[in-house]
Amino acid sequence: MKRLIRLHKQAGFCEAQAMSWWKYIFLFLWLVFVQAAPVHAAELDAARAAFAAGDFLTAARLAREGESADAYALAARAELAQGDFSAAPQDRRALFVDAEADARRAVALAPDKAGGHLYLALALGFIGRLDGNIAAHFAGLAHDARSHIDRALVLDPNNAWGHALDGGWNLEIARGGGLIGETLYGASFDKGVAAYRRALKFEPQNTAIAYQFALQLLDANIFVHRDEAYRILVHALKPKDEDAVERLARRRAQRLKIVLETRDTPTLKAILREGLGAGAGVTEQKLPEGKR
Repeated sequence: MKRLIRLHKQAGFCEAQAMSWWKYIFLFLWLVFVQAAPVHAAELDAARAAFAAGDFLTAARLAREGESADAYALAARAELAQGDFSAAPQDRRALFVDAEADARRAVALAPDKAGGHLYLALALGFIGRLDGNIAAHFAGLAHDARSHIDRALVLDPNNAWGHALDGGWNLEIARGGGLIGETLYGASFDKGVAAYRRALKFEPQNTAIAYQFALQLLDANIFVHRDEAYRILVHALKPKDEDAVERLARRRAQRLKIVLETRDTPTLKAILREGLGAGAGVTEQKLPEGKR
Protein backbone atom coordinates (compact mmCIF):
# COMPACT_ATOMS: atom_id res chain seq x y z
CA MET A 1 0.00 0.00 0.00
CA LYS A 2 2.82 2.39 0.91
CA ARG A 3 4.45 1.57 -2.41
CA LEU A 4 1.25 2.43 -4.26
CA ILE A 5 0.97 5.73 -2.40
CA ARG A 6 4.62 6.49 -3.21
CA LEU A 7 4.08 5.65 -6.90
CA HIS A 8 0.95 7.78 -6.96
CA LYS A 9 2.86 10.72 -5.50
CA GLN A 10 5.66 10.25 -8.00
CA ALA A 11 3.17 10.14 -10.86
CA GLY A 12 1.56 13.31 -9.56
CA PHE A 13 4.97 14.97 -9.36
CA CYS A 14 5.82 13.90 -12.90
CA GLU A 15 2.47 15.16 -14.14
CA ALA A 16 2.99 18.48 -12.37
CA GLN A 17 6.52 18.69 -13.76
CA ALA A 18 5.22 17.95 -17.27
CA MET A 19 2.56 20.64 -16.91
CA SER A 20 5.25 23.05 -15.75
CA TRP A 21 7.36 22.28 -18.84
CA TRP A 22 4.35 22.78 -21.10
CA LYS A 23 3.79 26.15 -19.49
CA TYR A 24 7.37 27.13 -20.33
CA ILE A 25 7.01 25.81 -23.89
CA PHE A 26 3.72 27.66 -24.33
CA LEU A 27 5.28 30.86 -22.98
CA PHE A 28 8.23 30.46 -25.38
CA LEU A 29 5.93 29.94 -28.38
CA TRP A 30 3.79 32.89 -27.33
CA LEU A 31 6.86 35.12 -27.08
CA VAL A 32 8.21 33.97 -30.45
CA PHE A 33 5.09 33.93 -32.55
CA VAL A 34 2.67 36.32 -30.87
CA GLN A 35 5.03 38.95 -29.57
CA ALA A 36 7.17 38.91 -32.73
CA ALA A 37 4.27 40.06 -34.89
CA PRO A 38 3.90 43.52 -33.27
CA VAL A 39 7.67 44.01 -33.45
CA HIS A 40 7.72 43.22 -37.17
CA ALA A 41 4.62 45.34 -37.67
CA ALA A 42 6.36 48.25 -35.93
CA GLU A 43 9.41 47.82 -38.18
CA LEU A 44 7.19 47.78 -41.25
CA ASP A 45 5.35 50.92 -40.11
CA ALA A 46 8.70 52.65 -39.55
CA ALA A 47 9.86 51.53 -42.99
CA ARG A 48 6.70 52.92 -44.60
CA ALA A 49 7.20 56.23 -42.80
CA ALA A 50 10.81 56.42 -44.01
CA PHE A 51 9.67 55.66 -47.55
CA ALA A 52 6.99 58.34 -47.44
CA ALA A 53 9.64 60.81 -46.28
CA GLY A 54 11.94 59.87 -49.16
CA ASP A 55 14.55 58.09 -47.01
CA PHE A 56 14.58 55.05 -49.26
CA LEU A 57 17.73 53.36 -47.95
CA THR A 58 16.46 53.46 -44.37
CA ALA A 59 13.10 52.18 -45.56
CA ALA A 60 14.76 49.24 -47.30
CA ARG A 61 16.87 48.37 -44.24
CA LEU A 62 13.95 48.51 -41.82
CA ALA A 63 11.61 46.65 -44.15
CA ARG A 64 14.07 43.83 -44.71
CA GLU A 65 14.18 43.18 -40.97
CA GLY A 66 10.48 42.32 -41.09
CA GLU A 67 11.23 39.12 -43.07
CA SER A 68 7.69 38.89 -44.48
CA ALA A 69 6.45 39.06 -48.05
CA ASP A 70 5.11 42.58 -47.56
CA ALA A 71 8.37 43.65 -45.91
CA TYR A 72 10.56 42.32 -48.70
CA ALA A 73 8.25 43.88 -51.30
CA LEU A 74 8.60 47.26 -49.58
CA ALA A 75 12.38 46.83 -49.40
CA ALA A 76 12.45 46.15 -53.14
CA ARG A 77 10.27 49.16 -53.84
CA ALA A 78 12.52 51.40 -51.75
CA GLU A 79 15.67 50.15 -53.48
CA LEU A 80 14.07 50.71 -56.88
CA ALA A 81 13.15 54.27 -55.88
CA GLN A 82 16.65 54.98 -54.58
CA GLY A 83 18.23 53.58 -57.74
CA ASP A 84 15.90 55.41 -60.08
CA PHE A 85 15.69 58.81 -58.39
CA SER A 86 18.55 59.35 -55.97
CA ALA A 87 21.58 57.13 -56.55
CA ALA A 88 24.79 58.09 -58.29
CA PRO A 89 25.13 56.41 -61.72
CA GLN A 90 27.78 53.97 -60.49
CA ASP A 91 25.52 52.81 -57.63
CA ARG A 92 22.33 52.23 -59.56
CA ARG A 93 22.90 48.68 -60.79
CA ALA A 94 23.79 47.34 -57.33
CA LEU A 95 20.56 48.79 -55.94
CA PHE A 96 18.52 47.20 -58.72
CA VAL A 97 20.22 43.85 -58.07
CA ASP A 98 19.34 44.17 -54.37
CA ALA A 99 15.77 45.04 -55.35
CA GLU A 100 15.61 41.94 -57.55
CA ALA A 101 16.78 39.76 -54.65
CA ASP A 102 14.25 41.23 -52.21
CA ALA A 103 11.44 40.98 -54.75
CA ARG A 104 12.28 37.31 -55.33
CA ARG A 105 12.07 36.74 -51.57
CA ALA A 106 8.65 38.41 -51.55
CA VAL A 107 7.46 36.22 -54.42
CA ALA A 108 8.79 33.07 -52.73
CA LEU A 109 6.92 33.87 -49.51
CA ALA A 110 3.69 35.05 -51.18
CA PRO A 111 3.48 33.97 -54.83
CA ASP A 112 -0.19 35.02 -54.98
CA LYS A 113 0.50 38.67 -54.17
CA ALA A 114 0.96 40.93 -57.20
CA GLY A 115 3.38 43.39 -55.59
CA GLY A 116 6.41 41.11 -55.47
CA HIS A 117 5.96 40.15 -59.12
CA LEU A 118 5.67 43.80 -60.19
CA TYR A 119 8.79 44.93 -58.31
CA LEU A 120 10.72 41.95 -59.65
CA ALA A 121 9.73 42.77 -63.23
CA LEU A 122 10.67 46.41 -62.71
CA ALA A 123 14.06 45.50 -61.23
CA LEU A 124 14.80 43.21 -64.18
CA GLY A 125 13.79 46.00 -66.55
CA PHE A 126 16.16 48.49 -64.93
CA ILE A 127 19.02 45.96 -64.98
CA GLY A 128 18.35 45.14 -68.62
CA ARG A 129 18.28 48.83 -69.53
CA LEU A 130 21.67 49.38 -67.90
CA ASP A 131 23.27 46.23 -69.30
CA GLY A 132 21.99 46.74 -72.85
CA ASN A 133 19.58 44.79 -75.01
CA ILE A 134 21.95 42.05 -76.14
CA ALA A 135 23.19 41.25 -72.62
CA ALA A 136 19.62 41.34 -71.30
CA HIS A 137 18.48 38.98 -74.06
CA PHE A 138 21.14 36.36 -73.31
CA ALA A 139 20.52 36.68 -69.58
CA GLY A 140 16.83 35.92 -70.16
CA LEU A 141 15.74 39.11 -68.42
CA ALA A 142 12.99 40.01 -70.89
CA HIS A 143 11.30 36.60 -70.67
CA ASP A 144 11.65 36.54 -66.88
CA ALA A 145 10.16 40.03 -66.55
CA ARG A 146 7.32 39.16 -68.94
CA SER A 147 6.34 36.12 -66.88
CA HIS A 148 6.09 38.19 -63.69
CA ILE A 149 4.12 40.97 -65.39
CA ASP A 150 1.65 38.41 -66.70
CA ARG A 151 1.34 36.78 -63.28
CA ALA A 152 0.75 40.14 -61.57
CA LEU A 153 -2.01 41.03 -64.03
CA VAL A 154 -3.69 37.67 -63.45
CA LEU A 155 -3.61 38.30 -59.69
CA ASP A 156 -4.68 41.95 -59.94
CA PRO A 157 -6.17 42.81 -63.36
CA ASN A 158 -6.96 46.40 -62.34
CA ASN A 159 -3.46 47.24 -61.13
CA ALA A 160 -2.30 50.38 -62.94
CA TRP A 161 1.36 49.55 -62.42
CA GLY A 162 0.86 46.10 -63.92
CA HIS A 163 -0.48 47.63 -67.12
CA ALA A 164 2.23 50.32 -67.08
CA LEU A 165 4.94 47.68 -66.86
CA ASP A 166 3.23 45.79 -69.67
CA GLY A 167 3.38 48.98 -71.74
CA GLY A 168 6.97 49.73 -70.84
CA TRP A 169 8.06 46.17 -71.63
CA ASN A 170 6.47 46.25 -75.08
CA LEU A 171 7.85 49.68 -76.00
CA GLU A 172 11.31 48.82 -74.70
CA ILE A 173 11.47 45.61 -76.73
CA ALA A 174 10.03 47.28 -79.83
CA ARG A 175 12.56 50.14 -79.55
CA GLY A 176 15.62 48.04 -78.79
CA GLY A 177 15.04 45.01 -80.96
CA GLY A 178 12.96 46.28 -83.84
CA LEU A 179 11.36 43.58 -85.95
CA ILE A 180 13.66 40.93 -84.53
CA GLY A 181 12.68 41.84 -80.98
CA GLU A 182 9.02 41.85 -81.91
CA THR A 183 9.38 38.41 -83.51
CA LEU A 184 11.31 36.88 -80.60
CA TYR A 185 9.18 38.32 -77.80
CA GLY A 186 5.83 39.15 -79.37
CA ALA A 187 6.18 42.78 -78.34
CA SER A 188 4.94 45.73 -80.35
CA PHE A 189 4.62 49.49 -80.17
CA ASP A 190 0.81 49.31 -80.47
CA LYS A 191 0.56 46.82 -77.59
CA GLY A 192 2.73 49.05 -75.44
CA VAL A 193 0.69 52.18 -76.09
CA ALA A 194 -2.58 50.33 -75.44
CA ALA A 195 -1.24 48.98 -72.12
CA TYR A 196 -0.08 52.41 -70.97
CA ARG A 197 -3.46 53.90 -71.83
CA ARG A 198 -5.14 51.19 -69.75
CA ALA A 199 -2.85 52.05 -66.84
CA LEU A 200 -3.83 55.71 -66.99
CA LYS A 201 -7.52 54.79 -67.08
CA PHE A 202 -7.05 53.13 -63.70
CA GLU A 203 -4.87 55.96 -62.30
CA PRO A 204 -5.22 59.03 -64.56
CA GLN A 205 -3.02 61.25 -62.39
CA ASN A 206 -0.23 58.83 -61.59
CA THR A 207 2.70 61.10 -62.39
CA ALA A 208 5.34 58.36 -62.49
CA ILE A 209 3.37 56.30 -65.01
CA ALA A 210 2.48 59.36 -67.08
CA TYR A 211 6.12 60.46 -67.21
CA GLN A 212 7.37 57.05 -68.39
CA PHE A 213 4.64 56.84 -71.02
CA ALA A 214 5.41 60.32 -72.33
CA LEU A 215 9.13 59.57 -72.37
CA GLN A 216 8.73 56.40 -74.39
CA LEU A 217 6.29 58.02 -76.80
CA LEU A 218 8.75 60.83 -77.49
CA ASP A 219 11.59 58.38 -77.96
CA ALA A 220 9.54 56.59 -80.63
CA ASN A 221 8.69 59.70 -82.65
CA ILE A 222 8.57 63.34 -81.60
CA PHE A 223 6.48 64.57 -84.52
CA VAL A 224 3.77 61.94 -84.17
CA HIS A 225 3.53 61.69 -80.39
CA ARG A 226 4.53 65.09 -79.05
CA ASP A 227 0.98 66.39 -78.54
CA GLU A 228 -0.19 63.24 -76.77
CA ALA A 229 2.90 63.22 -74.54
CA TYR A 230 2.28 66.85 -73.62
CA ARG A 231 -1.41 66.23 -72.79
CA ILE A 232 -0.49 63.25 -70.62
CA LEU A 233 1.97 65.35 -68.63
CA VAL A 234 -0.43 68.28 -68.21
CA HIS A 235 -3.17 66.02 -66.84
CA ALA A 236 -0.85 64.16 -64.48
CA LEU A 237 0.57 67.39 -63.07
CA LYS A 238 -2.75 68.60 -61.68
CA PRO A 239 -2.51 69.26 -57.90
CA LYS A 240 -3.01 66.21 -55.66
CA ASP A 241 -1.69 64.51 -52.54
CA GLU A 242 1.69 62.92 -53.23
CA ASP A 243 4.19 60.63 -51.54
CA ALA A 244 7.95 60.94 -51.98
CA VAL A 245 8.04 58.99 -55.24
CA GLU A 246 5.23 61.04 -56.74
CA ARG A 247 6.98 64.28 -55.74
CA LEU A 248 10.19 63.16 -57.41
CA ALA A 249 8.27 62.02 -60.48
CA ARG A 250 6.52 65.41 -60.59
CA ARG A 251 9.87 67.20 -60.84
CA ARG A 252 10.83 65.06 -63.81
CA ALA A 253 7.46 65.53 -65.47
CA GLN A 254 7.57 69.31 -64.99
CA ARG A 255 11.04 69.46 -66.54
CA LEU A 256 9.93 67.42 -69.55
CA LYS A 257 6.81 69.55 -69.98
CA ILE A 258 8.91 72.74 -70.05
CA VAL A 259 11.26 71.18 -72.60
CA LEU A 260 8.30 70.42 -74.85
CA GLU A 261 6.96 73.93 -74.43
CA THR A 262 10.29 75.54 -75.28
CA ARG A 263 11.14 73.03 -78.04
CA ASP A 264 14.57 72.44 -76.49
CA THR A 265 15.78 69.47 -78.56
CA PRO A 266 19.25 69.02 -76.98
CA THR A 267 17.77 68.88 -73.48
CA LEU A 268 15.08 66.47 -74.67
CA LYS A 269 17.77 64.16 -76.03
CA ALA A 270 19.58 64.31 -72.69
CA ILE A 271 16.38 63.49 -70.79
CA LEU A 272 15.71 60.53 -73.06
CA ARG A 273 19.22 59.18 -72.52
CA GLU A 274 18.95 59.70 -68.76
CA GLY A 275 15.60 57.96 -68.58
CA LEU A 276 15.87 55.23 -71.19
CA GLY A 277 19.58 54.48 -71.48
CA ALA A 278 22.41 55.32 -73.83
CA GLY A 279 20.58 53.94 -76.87
CA ALA A 280 17.72 56.40 -76.53
CA GLY A 281 17.49 59.76 -78.24
CA VAL A 282 15.62 61.51 -80.98
CA THR A 283 16.80 61.91 -84.54
CA GLU A 284 18.40 65.11 -85.74
CA GLN A 285 15.12 66.95 -86.02
CA LYS A 286 13.83 70.08 -84.40
CA LEU A 287 10.60 70.05 -82.49
CA PRO A 288 7.84 71.38 -84.70
CA GLU A 289 6.44 74.83 -84.25
CA GLY A 290 2.75 75.27 -83.66
CA LYS A 291 0.28 74.84 -80.90
CA ARG A 292 1.06 72.55 -77.99
